Amino acid sequence: MKAIAPGKVILSGEHSVVYGAPAIALAVANHISADFIADREARIDIRFAGAESAALSLSDMAQLPAQLDQRFESFLQGELDITRVLQSPFQLLHYVLGLQSVAVGGCLTTQSTLPMGAGMGSSAAAIAATLLIAERLTGTELSARQRFERVRFCERLQHGRGSAIDAAAVTLGGFVRVREGNVEQLDIGLQGEWYRVDTGSPRVSTGECVQAVREGFAGSAIWNEFADVSDAMIAAMDTSDQLLALIRANHRLLQAIGVVPLPVADFIAEIEVAGGAAKVSGAGAHQGDQGGLVLACLSRNELAKICARHGYRWTPVEEDASGARIISD
Repeated sequence: MKAIAPGKVILSGEHSVVYGAPAIALAVANHISADFIADREARIDIRFAGAESAALSLSDMAQLPAQLDQRFESFLQGELDITRVLQSPFQLLHYVLGLQSVAVGGCLTTQSTLPMGAGMGSSAAAIAATLLIAERLTGTELSARQRFERVRFCERLQHGRGSAIDAAAVTLGGFVRVREGNVEQLDIGLQGEWYRVDTGSPRVSTGECVQAVREGFAGSAIWNEFADVSDAMIAAMDTSDQLLALIRANHRLLQAIGVVPLPVADFIAEIEVAGGAAKVSGAGAHQGDQGGLVLACLSRNELAKICARHGYRWTPVEEDASGARIISD
């Protein structure tokens, strides 16, 4: 059987959603797929396309959730860095399967058209696709809300005190708004020419970046400014000039909390000079020169010139309205 889940771009609210402000995201038509082939072996082998694989016996997999939950508790107590909760990327998907009490052996292979570590929700998408496989293997079917909650719960092992925005977008599809854990699907469209730009994988993980921002701004009033921008953005979706102004305002706020590397800020400044707008879409980075994904609105020709000068790759933004789903039994 095969399941897929989309990636996402964030229009507004990364980081601030952790502090109760709203966040708006769009699921995009780039996916992570999970293919499962059952066999008679009492283990599950997880393979990442073009990379290594890792097998875990069904009995060990059943015990893994308790072990990783304990490691996460150590993180919450300040005894363990978030990057050490998972000892390998394969553990995250074995955790999903173990949490659903999968008792069928086989091989799970994932493939991706998402740039890994670029802030497009690759971890949440991999979890969502794997969870759908697990539901079929155990004869259960979660509601959309339950699936969203389970994806969010599993993703904490990767990102620590993260938000619900990735889990909501990849699970439900389309436009979503998240505020204080509440998820709403939005019937809106994105006007103009929008592109996602890959500025390179950040030196730091999402969890590390979120923690660094927490240490510097947890009690700051800046989150109210983020909230005002996000609230205004929904009403401005049909008004191009106003929407671009809000994207620029969001970029300034992200600069203020220190998650826009200098080379990325220079790139965005060139886009603004050309009449467009852009912002980091995801955690960004508080160290290094790469900021992951940037969401940009500008004419295709102008964007191509600016990206060529910076050595960045760009791709048109295309919506996925369906979210995580089984595509083959």
